Amino acid sequence: MVTTTDVLYPPGQRPTEQDGSQPSHEPAFFRDLNLGQVIADVTANQADYSLTGLYWCQLRDLHTLRYRQEIFRDLDRANICDLVRTFAQRRLVFQFRYRTKEIREDDHGQQHYYRTRFFLNAVAEYCQAVLQLADGLEFCEPRSRGLGDLAGYLHEYVSSAGFLALHDETLRLEAALDGVHYIVVIRGDRITVAGDDDEADYGKQVAATFARFQRQPRSSARAQPRLWEAYAGTGILDLVAQLYPDVFAALDAFCGEHADYLDPVIARFDGDIQFYLSYLDYIAPLRAAGLAFSYPRLSDTDKSEQALDTFDLALAQKLRLLPNRVPAPAHESADVASSAAHQTEARHEIVVNDITVTGAERILVISGPNNGGKTTLARTFGQLHYLARLGCPVPGRETRLFVCDQILTHFNRTEDSTTMTGKLQTELNRLRDDFAAATPASVIILNEMFNSTTAADALFMSREILQQVSALDALCVCVTFLDELATLNDKTVSMVSTVVPDDPATRTHKVVRQPADGRAYARAIADKYGLGFDRLVEELSR
Repeated sequence: MVTTTDVLYPPGQRPTEQDGSQPSHEPAFFRDLNLGQVIADVTANQADYSLTGLYWCQLRDLHTLRYRQEIFRDLDRANICDLVRTFAQRRLVFQFRYRTKEIREDDHGQQHYYRTRFFLNAVAEYCQAVLQLADGLEFCEPRSRGLGDLAGYLHEYVSSAGFLALHDETLRLEAALDGVHYIVVIRGDRITVAGDDDEADYGKQVAATFARFQRQPRSSARAQPRLWEAYAGTGILDLVAQLYPDVFAALDAFCGEHADYLDPVIARFDGDIQFYLSYLDYIAPLRAAGLAFSYPRLSDTDKSEQALDTFDLALAQKLRLLPNRVPAPAHESADVASSAAHQTEARHEIVVNDITVTGAERILVISGPNNGGKTTLARTFGQLHYLARLGCPVPGRETRLFVCDQILTHFNRTEDSTTMTGKLQTELNRLRDDFAAATPASVIILNEMFNSTTAADALFMSREILQQVSALDALCVCVTFLDELATLNDKTVSMVSTVVPDDPATRTHKVVRQPADGRAYARAIADKYGLGFDRLVEELSR
């Protein structure tokens, strides 16, 4: 017998509020990787559910991550996704909370019978939704353990004496209410309600007579009743209840007896499945545009990694909303290897690239011209590892990722004038704290360190930092103008953001595995002092 089921965690693995594993705030790296905006967009239409905390809670247990991947794969099947989405759109938990609150607070005054009828409607919809989900899952035969266990649970639940009694009683009450007929006589300000005695429905006859004069299609939107009409309606319903005391007494008893009609396992499923549906909704337009998403092969020991045709998720969504966006080709040449997604001002391209880390390689050192996609690559690398730790599909194809224990980011910060330390000292303090927390299983992302000091000092300190990363054997991305860092040792890989060969001012935003050309820092200095290629061309053309 299936006593419970869970679509977020394998049986018995769900953390409790007491164990402190649920974060109360977003991870520190969200700001640097633009993940705060991603999660805000993912959860934007799910205010009734507490989804944000689920996206803050990163996992490392491979069993749980594969468990979630299986459910995502099931939801990639259109028949299962449509079935589950139809169930979720009924918002059963919200309906339960709202209607039971109305019944608890009801004082048997005005609108009492409206509330009881709406409660009955909510129970009827619950029974119908559960039956449809149970039948649909049995027909679709999900392959994931989570949805498979849910199907087994629902099969037993809808066959249980409690559910059968609830469903039967609901149907009987609906039939009894459908049998309520009455006539309303209005004379001046006096309303009389009486049994209909099988009188003809003159309202239908009047509507049929004047139907041919109707020129505009009747709007499906119902006009809001005026206040006096609402009061009259509640008064009429109270009088109808006096004509059918047994029916309305049974309705009152039903509301009292079934105040807890919502099954707790189904209630949890109704909330938890939104985690999957909200993310799938978010990436659906990108998939429709031809961008790839895949389920990475995960390991907590093997640090060899691969992500082909990958991209910055936050940037891709931003570019998707811009006009005249043109998709970039997936492959421009056979030797292209790296990862980024970036924008050209003219075309708003979503550029996809490849990441590979093999053998002893651990540190990707990325150099190249400004605005060439280097930082976008670094963000993409971090986003891949974050999404993998949620069990979500990640941007790219043929992905293989190491499941890290934490993501540490070091991006440039605006100098804080309220502190007693300069920018360089503040940066060193931050790095000290990061490396105190870092482990061999960490992912470290360093973006343009020490740009407030001289090139010689920056090179010396950057080498010291990367030596520590190398000694840790941690995975790392280092964005820099210091090309010398790319040849630090056999753990470093040189990657370069490229330009159009015949037009060095035009960035391709492709980042490829190739030796650094030694000119990145020179370009940066030239740009800083207005002596870059673009600026010189502009001045000479005047």
